[in-house]
Amino acid sequence: MKFSSSFKVGLLTFLSLVLLLGVVVKVKGRAISNAKRLEVQFKDVNGMRPGAAVQMMGMKVGQVEEIKPIFNENENYVNVKFVITDSGVTIPRASAFSIQQSGLIGELFLEITPPKTRTTYIPMTKKDILYANDPVKMKLDKTIYSVGKIKNIDVVSSDMVPYSLREIVDTSLAYKIEYYIDLPGLVLPEFMKAKYYETIDGESTLLISTLDGVTMPYPEQDSDYTVIEPMRISDFLEWQLHAAEGLTETNKKINELLSEDVISELQTSVGNITAVTTDASALLNRINDFMEKDLDDFIKIVDNSAKDFHSLSVSLNKLLEDEDVRNVLIKTADSFNVMTKNIDVLFGDEKTSQKLASDFRDIISNLNDISKFVDAMTKDDSLKGSLSSSIKNLNTAMLDISTALAPLNSVNCDNKTEIQTIIDDAATTTANLKKFSEKLNKRFLLFRLMF
Repeated sequence: MKFSSSFKVGLLTFLSLVLLLGVVVKVKGRAISNAKRLEVQFKDVNGMRPGAAVQMMGMKVGQVEEIKPIFNENENYVNVKFVITDSGVTIPRASAFSIQQSGLIGELFLEITPPKTRTTYIPMTKKDILYANDPVKMKLDKTIYSVGKIKNIDVVSSDMVPYSLREIVDTSLAYKIEYYIDLPGLVLPEFMKAKYYETIDGESTLLISTLDGVTMPYPEQDSDYTVIEPMRISDFLEWQLHAAEGLTETNKKINELLSEDVISELQTSVGNITAVTTDASALLNRINDFMEKDLDDFIKIVDNSAKDFHSLSVSLNKLLEDEDVRNVLIKTADSFNVMTKNIDVLFGDEKTSQKLASDFRDIISNLNDISKFVDAMTKDDSLKGSLSSSIKNLNTAMLDISTALAPLNSVNCDNKTEIQTIIDDAATTTANLKKFSEKLNKRFLLFRLMF
């Protein structure tokens, strides 16, 4: 069967058109199939053009069909329409769309990044509190929202917990929780902290938050995907310029603060601190020497003093067993009472008699305290004899004063001036005796406190 020349020319023309159409579709990205077409909005596409590749995890899955700027009263943006030519590719919810560049001067393309798996740790206080597919929640603005799901849970040693979370995980075992975010528009920091949270309805959830506790805003957008705006070189350089200006200002203020005078004062302070440290070290060395040597000698001296004082107390105990000492004290008190009555009768001066009575009572009280202490601490007959002799002498002195004052009851008023002088002398002597007894009593009190 023979074909005419016209048929052959027509067939060749048809094949050429089909080939040309295929080349156009290949170059321009026009898919003739019923592939899924999507749209995303950018504020800036940074020079990307229609026909640019669409990649997902480094693999080409489609092409950009149309890039169209939109202008309205509310906001301006660029609408990017693209087609997924690979029928086996499904774009997860909350996937990130960004404009990337192949190399430093390569062509721009649209990159799709599925939600990445994040890892956090919580202390293992009890078993089986969370499971895979349990919700992950976070406080945004003033409300707690569901932002993702748990992917996997393992039990690990707390030694595997990162240092940034060691303060949170204070148990020997910890839950290692892998989760992902499926809330579109929510861009989180690289590291997050988490804790177990149970709702009012009894639902077990993982509550995440930033390390510094800052509450993030809720993302307001209608798209099911997260759009990451591209960064232009000019913007990057401008931010670097602002950072350099801030650093320059900081350095200027630091230079102003660290003037020559301030540096000199700091050097002086450091020198003083070094000197104080040296003195403190020397003091500690002396204290150490004292603790090792002098303290032992001091303890020996105190021990010997305690032994000597114990011997003294044993000797003094014998003194108070003597009935003569008690009788002398009683006679002294009686003599004092007689003397006081004689003075009252003579002058009717209640203040003078009360003063003398107070002095004598204090003397007797001090001697009585000393006697009791001596009775409890010593059995020394010699010391008892000395104390008894002192008390007897004091008693004799008060008896003499009383005997001298007894005849004064019958004297007349003409001799009262001379008698007043005698009584004043007696009062002075009694006051001196009181001071002496108080000092003696304080000395015994010091011994009681020391031992």
